[in-house]
Amino acid sequence: MMRTTALTALLLAATSTAAFADGLKADERGLTLEQGPLELNLGGRIHVDASVFDEPATGRTGVTDADFRRARLELSGKVGDVVRFRVDREFAGRSKGWRNLWAGIAPTDNVELRGGNMMAPFSAEDLQSSNTIPFAERSLASALGSGYGLGGMASASGKRWSAAVGWFDDALDNEEGRSAERGRGVVGRVTVLPVSAGKTRLHLGLAGERRSFRPGENLRLSADAGSVLAPDAMATGAITGIERLNAWNGEAGLAHGPVLIQAQFTGMDLQRDALPSLKFSGQTLQAAWLVTGGRYDYSRGTGNFSGPDLKRNRLALELAARYSRLDLADGAFDAGTGRAFTAAANAYWGRNLRVMLDYTRTTVRFAGLVPQQTTNTGVARFQINF
Repeated sequence: MMRTTALTALLLAATSTAAFADGLKADERGLTLEQGPLELNLGGRIHVDASVFDEPATGRTGVTDADFRRARLELSGKVGDVVRFRVDREFAGRSKGWRNLWAGIAPTDNVELRGGNMMAPFSAEDLQSSNTIPFAERSLASALGSGYGLGGMASASGKRWSAAVGWFDDALDNEEGRSAERGRGVVGRVTVLPVSAGKTRLHLGLAGERRSFRPGENLRLSADAGSVLAPDAMATGAITGIERLNAWNGEAGLAHGPVLIQAQFTGMDLQRDALPSLKFSGQTLQAAWLVTGGRYDYSRGTGNFSGPDLKRNRLALELAARYSRLDLADGAFDAGTGRAFTAAANAYWGRNLRVMLDYTRTTVRFAGLVPQQTTNTGVARFQINF
């Protein structure tokens, strides 16, 4: 922790200076070096959380904790308009390690071939940066998402569409709560933007995933109760005997001026050797409103909303609400059916600072005589990204 804090202080001090030498500058994007066709950018993110939560297993309420949620260094670069690469290393939390670690080439405009450790093209919620999602943590349903994977991917995009497909194996490292093993296979996603006029954008997307498992490999699914500092709200433990994983994801988003409404539906089918197959599902519906006005950015390259359109040194206030559901019960297998409601208030100071306040109420029901569990979680986050 002391190393992380010291490194953070050095980086923040560095980014406070406008320029150091020819070709080297510091601004809201971090440190950028430009030398001929080579451009390097060193950035990072610091998320510090303070949480108060219930512990259903012990009956305790009002438990408090505080820690670094993320302390990440991010190095990206490009050579001309053809070669790009990115290296991200996480130093905080229980899931330290690599995030993005890839290199890519763009043989033509809006086409890219990429190899390495990267986010699989499956879920809009996963593809949006933790710096800009309106909630401290992702939804219950995100437990079914692919997360990071090690492999190769081809992507292309146009003015009103995007497409990506790749082959992925287990990630080098993964985000908090994501399974270390997810098999190997194909993941693909397509999006369209049927409406893009004035202040209005309508987004639709569909993704699929098909993976196989080696003997002895297991899948673990879990979802937090609004904070990774709190106990998991739901967890399957090790699911054994899996031969194949099939999953699909449908998504829709509508932005009109300062309002953004999004919905996502995910299904998963686990085919097992000599054991019953398992079917899980998750749904999310959320809305966000920029009280101070403005609009939400849209990345046409990845086909995804990418957070508020913030001008430098501009103050923005955001309110958001989310309902999510996760069903991890099928037949005799019962890891619960959970529902969560989250309310959030966020304040942005330009592109680099954000303060977040979240409240989440999570209820998980089980079959039979097992009592339901209800958890209340509050999170305050101070965020610096550069």
